[in-house]
Formats: sequence, C-alpha cells, structure tokens
Amino acid sequence: MALKVSAVGLPISLLLIPPSHAHAMDSTLVPNDTSSDFLSHDDNENNIPTNGSNDDLNDLVLRQNNSTPSSQAIPQQSMTAEAVDISTPITLVETSTNTTPYSDGHYLQSDKSQIENHIQANSTENNIATNTETNINTDKQPSPIQPSIQQQASQKITQQQALAQSLSSDDVVRSLERLAEFYQFKQPTDTPSSADALTISEETTTSELDTKDSTFNPVIAPNIYYRQPYSSGRCQGVWVIPKLQSNYKNALQRAEQQDGLVLPYNDAETTAPKNSELPLFAEADYGYYDNLSYIELSGDVKVIQGGQYIEADKLVFDTNQGIGQAQGDVLFTDSASFLDTDTTTNTSATTTDTQNNNGLIGIAEHLAYKSDGQATAQNVAFASIPMQAHGYAKQLNHPEENLYQLDKVIFSTCPPNDRKWQMEAQQIDLDTETGRGEAFDTTFRLGNVPIFYLPYFNFPIDSRRSSGFLLPRASIDTQSGVKVSVPYYFNIAPNYDATLTTQVFSNRNPMLTGEFRYLTEHYGQGELTASYLPHDKQYHHKDRQGIFFQHNWASSDIAHLTANAVYNYVSDSKYLDDFDDLGTTNSDINLPRRAEVNYYNDYLSGQLRVETFQTLDAVDSDGNPVLDKDKPYSRLPQLAIDYRLPWFNNLNITGTHNSAYFKKSINDGSENEKSGVRVYNQLSASYPLQRSWGYITPSVSLQHLYTAYDETSRLDNNIAKDDISQSVFVPKYSIDAGLTFFQSGSPFQWFDDSLGGYQLLSPRLKYVYAPYRDQNNVPNFNTRIASINYSQLFADSWFLGYDRLADNHSITPGINYRYIDAMGVTRYDASIGQQIYLDDARVTLSANAPTFTGSNSGIVWNSSAQPYQNFWFDFNGALKPNNDLNFITTQIRYQPTPRSLFNLGYIQRHSNTLTNQSALSAITASTVFPINDKWRLLAQGQYDSRNHKMIDSFIGVDYEDCCYGFSIYGRSYYNDLNVDKDPTRAIMAEFRINGFGSNSDSRMTRILSNKILGFEPVDKFWKE
Repeated sequence: MALKVSAVGLPISLLLIPPSHAHAMDSTLVPNDTSSDFLSHDDNENNIPTNGSNDDLNDLVLRQNNSTPSSQAIPQQSMTAEAVDISTPITLVETSTNTTPYSDGHYLQSDKSQIENHIQANSTENNIATNTETNINTDKQPSPIQPSIQQQASQKITQQQALAQSLSSDDVVRSLERLAEFYQFKQPTDTPSSADALTISEETTTSELDTKDSTFNPVIAPNIYYRQPYSSGRCQGVWVIPKLQSNYKNALQRAEQQDGLVLPYNDAETTAPKNSELPLFAEADYGYYDNLSYIELSGDVKVIQGGQYIEADKLVFDTNQGIGQAQGDVLFTDSASFLDTDTTTNTSATTTDTQNNNGLIGIAEHLAYKSDGQATAQNVAFASIPMQAHGYAKQLNHPEENLYQLDKVIFSTCPPNDRKWQMEAQQIDLDTETGRGEAFDTTFRLGNVPIFYLPYFNFPIDSRRSSGFLLPRASIDTQSGVKVSVPYYFNIAPNYDATLTTQVFSNRNPMLTGEFRYLTEHYGQGELTASYLPHDKQYHHKDRQGIFFQHNWASSDIAHLTANAVYNYVSDSKYLDDFDDLGTTNSDINLPRRAEVNYYNDYLSGQLRVETFQTLDAVDSDGNPVLDKDKPYSRLPQLAIDYRLPWFNNLNITGTHNSAYFKKSINDGSENEKSGVRVYNQLSASYPLQRSWGYITPSVSLQHLYTAYDETSRLDNNIAKDDISQSVFVPKYSIDAGLTFFQSGSPFQWFDDSLGGYQLLSPRLKYVYAPYRDQNNVPNFNTRIASINYSQLFADSWFLGYDRLADNHSITPGINYRYIDAMGVTRYDASIGQQIYLDDARVTLSANAPTFTGSNSGIVWNSSAQPYQNFWFDFNGALKPNNDLNFITTQIRYQPTPRSLFNLGYIQRHSNTLTNQSALSAITASTVFPINDKWRLLAQGQYDSRNHKMIDSFIGVDYEDCCYGFSIYGRSYYNDLNVDKDPTRAIMAEFRINGFGSNSDSRMTRILSNKILGFEPVDKFWKE
C-alpha cells in the first residue's frame, strides 16, 4: 500500500503539510509573516522560560512586585475602559468617580500598591516565572551511564504511555471542547432521491448542486463566522476564524490622520504594514492605567493589533516594554477579521488578509507575550484554518522570530467530536527561516490503538523544496511479488532537483531508479529517468535497464517557435510489462527517439523532425513474430510545411510540402531493404462561395511525388541506376457543395415546452476526380489506407500518407441532422452518407494489395443523442458494399448524480483486408458507483467475446472521510507485448491521511481517467 504519512506537521500558521509525493516540487501552503504570532515555547514542565528573550516579562513582574511608586510621583485617575485606544499617545476617558467596580466584585482603588499586590497574587496563582536562571531540563542532559537498548526501549514506551495519559486528561478534554466552539457544523439538508435526480440535473447546474451540498448553518452568538470554501463536504463542519464587531477601524483612521500610517486599502502597490507597526487597541469592562506605561484590564478583555486578537478575563500590559500577560479563558488568533459596514474603508482587506492564510485559533489558560511576537502559552488547544486541523500542546513557545517550539503535542485533521486518528509527539520544533520542522518521539494512533512510532523525523513546513525522504509506496503483482518503493528527494538548486528511489521486490533483486529534472532560463526544461536492476532472478539473472528522457523548449525571442526531444531505451521487451505493474505507461512495441522543431503563424506551419525507434521483440494479434519488415521507418530527417498565400481575398491558394529520408535496415532477411528519399508537393486553389442557405467550393490541385532509393536498397533490389528514382504528377479536381435548412422548435414539437430550440438539416454533395498514374515501382515508406468513417467519405483520398497519389473518380452524397435546444445543447446529431465510385480505383499500396472496387463504399453513419442532461447515447457503424455489416459501435453513458457514472458499450467489427482491419467482438462496461458519502465502487472491463477472454478488467473500492481515506484496487490486462500470454495482474492499496497532501495523483485516478469516459468530472465532485 502507499502509506502517505511520512511527513507530518502541526497547523499553527507554521505547521504546514509537506510537498505531495508527486516529485516534491509542488507544495500547497506557504506561511506568511509570523513575526507577530502569539506563539512561544517552554521546554520544562514548570512554566520556566528557556530563552533570555523572556527577561522583559520577568522584569515586568519583578517591577510590579517590588516597586511601590509614590502617589505624588505618578498621577492616578479612575476610568472606564469600554473602548481604550492605547496607541501612542494614549488618551483615556476620564470620570469623576474614584472607584470602579472590579469584575470579581472588588473595587479598583486609586492606591496603586493594592493593584501591585493583586498582580503579585495573580502571578503566584498562575506560576508566572520570575527567574530565568532556573531553566534546567534534565531530560536533555546526557546520562553518564548509557542504558541498554532494552532499557531505552522500555523508557520510550513508558514515556509515550505517560504522554498519551496526560493528553487524555479532563483539562485537555475541556480545552478541546471549548475550542470546538469554533467548529461550525453543516446545515442538515435533504438528500434528493434517485427518482428526483433527473429533475434536479435538468433544473440545476452541477456547480449549483455542489454548492447546495456544502451549505453550512450560521454559528450562534457571541461571534459571527464565515464559511470556508475549501472545507470537505464529508466533514461534519468547518473550522472558522472569528469575524468580530469592533471599533478598531477608528484607531486605524486616527493613526492615518495623526501618525501618517499608510494603509493599502484597494491599492495593490502599497504594502500592508506589519502587525507590530499598527496601533494597539483594547476593550474591557473595567481597567486601570497609570498614565505612563502600566495598564490592567479586567472583564471581557479584548486586545487587537492588526490581525492579532486576544480575549481574556484579565490582562496586564506595559506599553513601554511592549509586554503583556493574559489569563483566564484566553482566546487568541493571528488572523482576526473584523466586520465593517463602511464601504469607504475596508479594515479587513488592509490589515488582516495577509494573516488570514495562517488562520490560527488558540485557547489557553494564560498567555505571556511581547508586541514583537515573542510569547509563551501553556495548555493550548489550537485549530488551523488552512489545514482544517486542530490539536493541543502542553506548552507552546515563540522565543525567536523564526523559531516555534511545542511540547507534548497532539494533532488531527478529524472533526473535534470524532477524532479517528491523531499524532502524539513529545516535542516539535519549527524553523520558518529554514522551512523545516523536527518531531521527537512521535506516535500515530488510529482511535486509541498505536500504529507506529517514530523517534525522530524531519519534515518541511512551507513550500520550499528540501532534501529528504518522500512518501513510500507498496504494491503486489503476479511477477514481482511485493514491491516497496522508498524515494529520497535531492534539492540541488532552485532550478534543478533529483529523486533517487530504491525499489525492493520479494521476487527480484533490488532496483535503483534516478530521476533528474532541470529548468533553464534560455534552453528549456526536461526530465531524465534511468533505472537499473542487476541479475534479475525472474529474468534469467540478467541485468535490466531503462532510460527515458524528454526535453521541451520555447523561444523567448521568436513567437511560436518550439522544440522538443524524446529518447527511450529498455534492455528487453518485457521491461515495460514487468515494471509497470498497473499498466499506467503505454506499452508500445516501437519506442520513439526523436528531436523536432516546430513553428507556426497565420500563414505558415512547419516541422523539422529526426526520428528513430527501438522496436521490441513481440508477436502480433495472430501470434506471428514482428519482423524487420514490420518495423517503422526512421526519418533522417523529415521536413513538413503547410502554407497559405495571403495576397488574395476570395481565392484561397494553399500548399503542402513533405520531404524525408526514410531508412529501415533489414537484418533478418524478411524482405529486401527499401530505403530512400521522398519529396511530396501539392499546390491547391479554391474559391468558396458562402451564403446563409449553403455553400459551394470548387477546387483544383496539382500533386507531385518524387522518390529515389539509396544505394543499399538499389543493390538489394537489383535496380539500375537510371531507375532508382520515380517522379509522378497527378492533377485533382473537386466540387464540394451543401445546403442548410432551418426550422425553429423541437422535432415534431415534442419538446417545445421544455427544451425549445431549433433544427438544422444539411445535405452535402462532393465530387472528386483524379486520374490514374502508375506507381507500382514507387516505394511505400509510411502510407496506409484509412479506416471507414463518415468524415473520411469526404476526403480526397483514402491514403494516409504521401507515398501514393490516389486515382479517384467518385461522388459522395451525405446528410446531417442536428437539434439544438434553447440553451445551446446539441440534443441530437446524426449523419449518413455513401461514396459512389464512378470508376474503379487502380492505385494500390503494393502490387498485390486490394483496392476499392465495386459501385460504392457502403453506407456509413454516426449519431449521438443527449435526451436528458445526464444521459448520452452514441451509435456509429458502416456496411460493406454488399450491405453486410462492416462494423458497429455503441456507447451508453448515464450519470444520475454528479458523483456517479455508468457506461456500457459494444463493438462488433468484421475483418477488412483493404483497411487491414482485424475482427473484434467486445463488450465494455464501467461504473463509478457511490455507496454512500464515504464509500464508492469503481469498476471497468472489456470482454472479447470472439476469443472468450477478458482483455482488461479493473475493480476497486474507495473510502474517503474527513480524517483519512484509502483505496484497494486490482487490475488484470493484456497489452501489445503479451497478447497471447497470461494477463498481467496487480493489486494496489493506498492509504491517505487527509490534511497531508492530495490523492489527485494516485495511480488509480490516472488509470481510470484513460479507461472510463467522463471519469474526470465525476472524480472531481467526489473529492470535493
């Protein structure tokens, strides 16, 4: 199984999900400025600060406890503190009273000594540290006698058990319960029945239906919340940031008017100031201020500075030192958003949007902090809005601007009332400067069951790439057995990276795979992948290798000029089949190796290509081995140009040039070598006459074909030097005409009341004449006869390629009918036609090859219908000239809901030597069937009724909820390299911890997107 839990972090605006397994180059979250977050760390269990940066906090407490200022030296005054702006300068609201009722029923007297005694008592009650020299963490001191491995293991088990027990205490539960007040539950909605699904889909777009599925109830006062659009529909609710009523806008306006503060508002060029640069604003029921630096607030205290917000029962603050302590039901957030009805100033947009990406909510017993962002909090329950996750830490410190430390931590992305999994760690350290985090002694639990333990792991916390192990993956198949892949990522440079993957097989020796990716400024980007497996036990103990390279380039100086290169190599024909256990890579017999340059503009498009192939040993569908004569030609090189002359308004003059040197070496004696040069040119002129009722387009062309064998081919075929080249000219004439009949309304007025719309009937007739020219001695490098379909009937030639200039004297009648409803949806589209031969065709691919003879091509049709918004039906086919069946294909697609899908198809095809069409009779079926909101079944199959075997089959189950997801699926299939052998079978399991990456790049998704018609939108709705 693919275990996606290797890199884990806490979501506190700093703990971010690691890059996904898809090459680690893409990451989803980037931390914003964290200099003002109310976060800090303490390493011991006695609330003793561990960093000298907390000395100011100690000085504040000591000054309050030991210094009693004179009443004459410091003017005193009572005040009310419903809205106190404590930005500099500080203005107080004076009253005539000398006493103000305190929140606990006492009175705040004018004598400040009583206040200091009150602070000292609170400091003792809350164990606020007064001495930084006692910071000794004995757990981290090296022991003089190292314990044995068994003793160490026993100690770790005891520590983890003690941690689990402490994190399940009543205090932790109560903190998390209070935090859960910020979890907004979904509004219950009635799920439409299957009988109503059709009506809903006709009247409501899928986006509207999805919006209805994810509607949420408003949260009860005292706070108002807004719905987050990224919340999972399977979660019971969503974590939200408070959107608060506040007069903070007045403080900002004052700072703008008096202090020259510049706020960006809607000006994208103006940088928003940091939180520490904005005014500090406070509200409380009661308060005291000494008119110099000391403030004490009590009762429903609210402190705001930019996006920083604190609620508490009591708070003391020193404005000179910028130091504060909050205690009693402390709530803090670094991304508060404030309601503002004034449209002229948008406070939220100017001061908080840069923080809203962080989205931290914290609940603590008390919080000590500085205005520069340093802080310490104990017993903190927290929630992260971006990750939709929550957790708890015994202590959370932010001693330095770039350093965050958490002790005794739990973390989960599950709903707070249904934690199915959680991480428990003794310590987590995060460094936003390096973008890395470290976790120590971490246990992962499903429910109450410990699953695995990691003594240490290092993980990324932002979008910066960094070296380290990526997510491992495991699978099992019939050839390799159990396979475990462990990739290691190398962050070489901003524009270079590499991944080295070790793959261990139960039935083979280990395999090493390296992937190197690069991005240059002027020379494009590319990727090189190479694999090596020595002495494969399943392949005669031979070495196995594979090399795959691709490069793409686009010119920065010349518009529309691009280039690309591809190189593929495998050591043997079974390589792709053996090491692609689920068939996600095309198992072609011919692996291309090419380099090409492309250019286009309004009048010209051109391509210069060099291409060769590695042809693998294989057999065809009849069991015959692939010989050298069956290999494709190399093009060394090939030039293709299509152009249009711009000098005529009504007359279209176009041209085509295609020249190449084709090389195919014959080493097995299957035929004589026929390599050489081919040059093709065509110049055409047409004069289209178009009217609202129809069109007519006469056209005339002159074609020229020149070929010449190379010297090796001339000798192999005993051709005289005078006969090695051939030159053929063929003129071509055609007239293409059509009419358009329009009628408003639906067919027979059946759907006028519900669909409306209009109908179009378009008969078409085309005449083509091209005389016969002998081409039996002209080599055929890469030309074949096209398959029969409706659009091919109106082509000038049945040959695909330029090695033959077809003789064609035919007339092709056809008719198309379309019904388009009032919304522009094509409800029905059908065409039927037949090519009538006025003369038998004589040009063939080779001397003994069949050609088009008889009176006609047979009737050909295609049709598609969409009678309902969620039902599609296709029916295509063709008859032979004698009216026997050539082929039919049908496809039915039914999508009753946005998350479900059913497909059923049938193909019946008879052999046709003219087009090299092989016989086939097959039934295809697929489904994406949701059992409920969390479980779905996925299946796909193709059964060959002619050979009585299942060509391809896939079945899997998928589970997804708010906490985690997993998929179990298997596939049995044949490919081009093992048509007549036993099928390849593989089983895969993937496990996902939601909140740690995405499953959008899963192998199951990649397989089914190519196998099930209409899978992508259904899968998108399921994941959302």
